[in-house]
Amino acid sequence: MSLEDKITDEAAKLAPEVYKDLVQPAAKEVGVVAGRSVKALLSPVRGFLWGWEQIEKLVVDGVNRRLENIPEDQRKTPEPEIAVPLIQALSYTAQNETLREMYLNLLANSMDSSMDKTVHPSFVELIKQMNSTDAKVFEKLSSVNGYQKAINPNIAIKNQGKIFIDATPEWFVGWKIDGFNIFEISSSIIRLSKFGLVELMFDRTAGKDSYDELKAHEELTAILKRYQAANLTIELEITAMNSILYVNEYGKQFKNACT
Repeated sequence: MSLEDKITDEAAKLAPEVYKDLVQPAAKEVGVVAGRSVKALLSPVRGFLWGWEQIEKLVVDGVNRRLENIPEDQRKTPEPEIAVPLIQALSYTAQNETLREMYLNLLANSMDSSMDKTVHPSFVELIKQMNSTDAKVFEKLSSVNGYQKAINPNIAIKNQGKIFIDATPEWFVGWKIDGFNIFEISSSIIRLSKFGLVELMFDRTAGKDSYDELKAHEELTAILKRYQAANLTIELEITAMNSILYVNEYGKQFKNACT
């Protein structure tokens, strides 16, 4: 008996039902899941895996536009620890315009000798961990200098010290981005802090003004009204801890290199 026959025989013994299914005419393709093959389920992803020719054209066109503003005597070959993983990442993220632009900015800056102290290989991995929400939230946060006021709100039962868990976002900054709700923005802010780009400081304030406006924001009062309508026998209110956040030095360096 050949090695292939032995493996097939052992597979049949270990998983007879699976083996029987695989040899059915309707399931000849290996990896059938609930009537749909794995290959069929993964086929849309195949279109996002760009080949070298597509990536090369994208990179050349994108970087050319950026190098126009860099004097020729400052242009250099990028370090491989930046360029290689960056181009590999572009092979599956090039269709995402927000992340693509960050990669191209980083690559172009890595080819500018005046940016040597700003560009860092770790920035490639940071972009790889981001989604579009993170990129847009970071862009918004990094557009502000210094501390930014934020609150950590709750829907609370008045005078009882009890709150409704997960009723409000953990961090609320008083603004939104089109297409993303305040919970998604809060989650993104927390992720950005985990990435080391943003510092979150609970129960720290930068002056006293604006915090009352954040507590009275229409996004939060709308949540309060929904909970009040569902709990008519108890008195509810919005409570909040006043806090601050800011983009740290590493975050500023990332911004200068990638945005």
